[in-house]
Amino acid sequence: MSANTYDYAISGGIEGKSRLNILASVLHPYTQTLLEQMGLQPGAAFLDSGCGGGNVAIMAAKMVGSTGKVTAIDFDPEIIRLAEIDREHEKLEQLSFQVKSSYDIDYNNVFDFSYARFLLSHLKDPLAALLRMKEAVKPGGKIIVEDVHFSGHFCYPRHDVFSRYLELYTAAVAHRGGNAELGPELPGLFHRAGIKDVRFEVIQPCFDQGEGKWMGYITLARIRDAVVEAQLADTQELDRLLQQFEEFTSRPDTILSLPRIFRVWGVKE
Repeated sequence: MSANTYDYAISGGIEGKSRLNILASVLHPYTQTLLEQMGLQPGAAFLDSGCGGGNVAIMAAKMVGSTGKVTAIDFDPEIIRLAEIDREHEKLEQLSFQVKSSYDIDYNNVFDFSYARFLLSHLKDPLAALLRMKEAVKPGGKIIVEDVHFSGHFCYPRHDVFSRYLELYTAAVAHRGGNAELGPELPGLFHRAGIKDVRFEVIQPCFDQGEGKWMGYITLARIRDAVVEAQLADTQELDRLLQQFEEFTSRPDTILSLPRIFRVWGVKE
């Protein structure tokens, strides 16, 4: 089984990398704290599955240091090319990027940590990818996943454009075979994969200003092609929605959240 670029509803390339950079900047303190709590430290071996723009991989590479190793994979060769530019700029010899589907991970008992953020909700078979992640770690190694429960996304005050955005994103991901509501299912998925000592927590950053507040608007712009392809909305409606979304986000009295994020981890026996 292999993934292809059509499985992912959010556009890639330079614009996609720009969106991922913003998202990574917003989530950096949350994910770094999680990895610290999981015990990531110098000398560890870390696998980032579906690494996207490589932001978490770069963070992990700095945390494991020159004595550690980080391997980061993604199916999109263009996003890997752009991530490699960042790696070279940071001079992180302990980090390597590979163009590979998460379904095709072929490591066994190699890593101390296996990680994925916002990957499994886009896949037709998230259990298959999770099993690959599990096989990649050594006995006693940790599997860590962060993913969304998209309907938990909210704005204040309520606005019809935001409700329509939730509908379009969820439907566009489903059209590609994913499940934007996967978050609450993750602990059960971990149990099905035979992962032990499963634990989870839920976070939801919210914003009244700054880059985080614009993530909904940016994401709607990046799923435009997928929405049109699936005939969920036409370009005229999308133009109108984006204009209204921009106006709503710009208001100083509005609050916008990220989707509800489930963070789940467990251990390979």
